Amino acid sequence: MMKMNSPIPPEKPIYTQVQTCALGYYLRQYKTAEIAEALDIAPRTVQQWIAKFGWKQMRDDAPVELMLRQRIAYLLWVDQKHESQLKELETLLEQKYKRDAAERRRTTPKHSGGYVDEKRGRPSNKVKNDISCITAEMLADFREKTFFAYQKDIHAQKCNDELNEFRFYLKSRQIGLTYYFAFEAFEDAIINGDNQVFLSASRKQSEIFKNYIRKFALEIGDVELKGKDELQLSNGATLYFLSTNARTSQGFNGHVYFDEVFWIPKFGELDDYAGGMSIQSKYRTTYLSTPSTTAHEAYPKWTGDKSLGIDISHKALKKGSLGSDGIFRQIITIDDAIEGGATFFNMDKLRRKYPDKSVFNNLLRCVFLDDASSFFSIKSLLACKTDTDNWKDVDLESLHPVGRREVLVGYDPRGGGQGEGADDAGLIVSLKPIIKGGAFRFIERVRLKGSSYEDQAAAIEAICKKYNVVYLAIDVGGVGSAVAELVRKFYPGLTTLDYSPEMKRMMAYKAREIINAGRLQFDNEWDDLVHSFLMIRQHTTKMSNQITFVSARNKVGSHADLAWAAMHVLHWEPIDILRDDSTTVSFL
Repeated sequence: MMKMNSPIPPEKPIYTQVQTCALGYYLRQYKTAEIAEALDIAPRTVQQWIAKFGWKQMRDDAPVELMLRQRIAYLLWVDQKHESQLKELETLLEQKYKRDAAERRRTTPKHSGGYVDEKRGRPSNKVKNDISCITAEMLADFREKTFFAYQKDIHAQKCNDELNEFRFYLKSRQIGLTYYFAFEAFEDAIINGDNQVFLSASRKQSEIFKNYIRKFALEIGDVELKGKDELQLSNGATLYFLSTNARTSQGFNGHVYFDEVFWIPKFGELDDYAGGMSIQSKYRTTYLSTPSTTAHEAYPKWTGDKSLGIDISHKALKKGSLGSDGIFRQIITIDDAIEGGATFFNMDKLRRKYPDKSVFNNLLRCVFLDDASSFFSIKSLLACKTDTDNWKDVDLESLHPVGRREVLVGYDPRGGGQGEGADDAGLIVSLKPIIKGGAFRFIERVRLKGSSYEDQAAAIEAICKKYNVVYLAIDVGGVGSAVAELVRKFYPGLTTLDYSPEMKRMMAYKAREIINAGRLQFDNEWDDLVHSFLMIRQHTTKMSNQITFVSARNKVGSHADLAWAAMHVLHWEPIDILRDDSTTVSFL
């Protein structure tokens, strides 16, 4: 029988499905902002749950080693890392190395032959980035058990002196070529002592190569590689990680890996720069990229001079072919990757995700978009890319990234304005131009898939709490009207856009005017926004013979949701923004 003064045991909390997911993320060391983004809820809500349910104590009681491994694994597979995530990963890898070293000292007898530094209690090793313990056999064993057949074929091409001077790989997305080439360069640096140079569209993209290489060193040889801008190995090899804004840098030389060449601006200029780094006869140059459009500056490099008659069909290049211009070319589609052993794709799911054949073929089957059919120019779009790390007034890790600065928000709930069958939705957040005719700076993009009206409205509300939103525009055609009805409850000043051929025409021309004038800026990593704009094409209606704009050939599930959301933002600016209507009166 319980005594009257006995404390009543607390009830076990009953979580909703969203709270359960949030707890799972939290125990895996996700940050509050990351949890909120993943679940489309406000960061403050997550913080309240942490305090209410005692999640911090629960996480603190978990094994440190398990949490460390989980967090490292999560950060390694984030393709587009923020600067803070890169710093965190570097710190965690260092902590992992120290813990492993301490464990080895604890379990290794002192008479095992190793010299122990009595002052510091660990084996003496004054050589920085000492990779002498990593052998060719260890690298070969790792390569054999890690990579698929199509990646091993590339390694064979690298070892063939007749093929490896210039290599150009056109690839599907997400087939692991960046991961493979990072290993190839790491292996080469260790075995041959050659320098390796990674040239990417942005510094953050080049850091992906660096993080992979650090992972290889830890996993293969238990070696922690240190270095901020470069990694200098104990055998004299140096690995450089550069962005495309490093055009004026001098003194770099080595094997060059030129990443995502079809998505960077001013390729010709950068290609000359890259060629200068690999001018020595022993160095090779490797280009790799997913396709963009036939109008990109790198496309002539891929096709070769017309007079040479180089066959660039998939049939001719599936296994790779050395052209008469000395460039070895290969196309690796998602089908080729699956045929070569890749087990992490579900083609039925991908076809549902990209029902438009042109989008599917461009993203996964290495088919270039025809720039002539797009209303927007890839050259002008790529010129909008910028290094947002230089935006000192924007901190995306903060609860309020731009403080009380005014922002504009555009939301397309219909997946590119193509009807209710689409399940993609896009949202763009832009800083309001400071001056008349100033630049639009896009600071955040959000994509929602298959979300309910309530979830879409909740995601928009989270944005409104995060920023000082002074303009919010939503397309109310199709499912948009239901979303708008919910949004208006917390944002009464909502601007609704009811698409008509005339309105879409006006939005498209206004957007092109701003883009061509260089008045739009967004992060170097936003290739998905570039691709989204390239899907917009001009179209003549059958019934009224009016010119309008569409974003999918079959009007089902286009990939242009971000572009339409962006055009909603740019629609904030009047058509005649640069017209001076001021009146001047003179007295003589």
